[in-house]
Amino acid sequence: MYKTLLKTLLPAVVAVTTFFTAYAYGAQDSRRLPEIGTTGAAFLSIEREQVVGDFYMRQVRAQAPILYDPVLDSYLSNLGQRLVRHSSGVKYPFNFFWIRNKQINAFAFMGGYVGVHTGLIEEARTESELAAVLGHEVAHVTQRHIVRRMQEQQQNMPMTIAGVIGSILLGMANPEAGMAGLYTTLGATSQSQINYTRLYEKEADRIGLSVLLAAGFDPMGAPDFFGRLAEKYRYVSKPPEMLMTHPLPESRIADTRARAESMRRVDVKPSLEFALAKARVQARYTQNPSVSDFQDMAESNNPVTQRAGAYGLAIIALDRGQLNTASEHMEALLRDDPSNPFYIDVQTDILLGQENYQYVMDWLESKYIRQPTEPVITINFANAALTSGNGKLAEKLLREFLLQNPNHPLALDLLTRVYEKSGKRAAMYETRAEALALRGNFSLAINQLHTAHNHTDNDVTRKRINARIDQLRAMENQARNMM
Repeated sequence: MYKTLLKTLLPAVVAVTTFFTAYAYGAQDSRRLPEIGTTGAAFLSIEREQVVGDFYMRQVRAQAPILYDPVLDSYLSNLGQRLVRHSSGVKYPFNFFWIRNKQINAFAFMGGYVGVHTGLIEEARTESELAAVLGHEVAHVTQRHIVRRMQEQQQNMPMTIAGVIGSILLGMANPEAGMAGLYTTLGATSQSQINYTRLYEKEADRIGLSVLLAAGFDPMGAPDFFGRLAEKYRYVSKPPEMLMTHPLPESRIADTRARAESMRRVDVKPSLEFALAKARVQARYTQNPSVSDFQDMAESNNPVTQRAGAYGLAIIALDRGQLNTASEHMEALLRDDPSNPFYIDVQTDILLGQENYQYVMDWLESKYIRQPTEPVITINFANAALTSGNGKLAEKLLREFLLQNPNHPLALDLLTRVYEKSGKRAAMYETRAEALALRGNFSLAINQLHTAHNHTDNDVTRKRINARIDQLRAMENQARNMM
């Protein structure tokens, strides 16, 4: 793991279509929703929705505590894309990302962006439970519920866009105020909007369950998860913030359970990837992780639980600088599954910590040859190359990776370091500009490009930089118009 780049940004809470918030409007409504794909498209084109969604995502990157962890990112993306492949009405690519927040929540917004709090996977007991929440959010996006809500307020559209952005910014200082402003802006407090929200949630429930089943998950994951949450916090004096103001009504849970029970049952085996992802979050991204809990897991007769326990112990030992102990925990795991990205990531850090550079480079090269498109292996290989002094290889790996993954903040930050270390100043400033643009800081990105222009005499490079400056200026003007 490239640990020095695993950082979070300024804290904020950004939620446009928030899963648990939506349960505030849990009453059932038998009316059918109009086809969102037709009415929504007439109001806001798919292309325009993607532009707006891209702008929102840049604000989220700049303001929210996004967790940049290539292993967890890869897991979440694979899980989310599995659901998307079994969804209808998909108009554009989906992007899934983590928010480092212990609150149990997930949210989605225009353009196919879905955010998941780390607290959600900590609470989920099975992958089907986690997938149930993601499936619900995917349904919100494919049915274009936000676009539909804005369409209902077509006359106030300029104020709505400005209000949404303002609520995102307000969330930096006061998350609750930001959420309140957001839903007030979108008109969620009016009776007509409440009625429509009931319809949206009912449709997202129905479609989400169908997608869950089609993707090979247990549809009972939805009612099991929601029912357990409702029971867990029913008599708690201070439940999670979202549940204090937006409870899970029994009628909603009962309806979801009835729908799930009417579907064919799916025999889903425990997911090792889910168990490892959950263990990684608990071991690395929570305060004072419990060694004893992981030791109990490591002694379990259940092989999935046992491996997750050993993996958690290895991470804790690694983060405490106990490299030999971490290596001992990883030995059996790697013997059983040498190509597992979760294991490769931790083992890379152990070997780099032991300064066993030649061995780790040979080892990662063999992994890369077998899995050249696996982001975890590529990022680790590039970081190991940079750490061991092979900046040329690191640059090659990252440039090729970014051709396929241009909006990868971690890879951009790492490539910036590669250029800095190799003295390629113009390229360093160019790459830094792209990282800044991803976070919506167009002005500073343009300044970096001007600096890059001043550090090169190559005419082709200068023309490319000038063209990119023009593009970013256009994006900056577009962003201002949205405000």
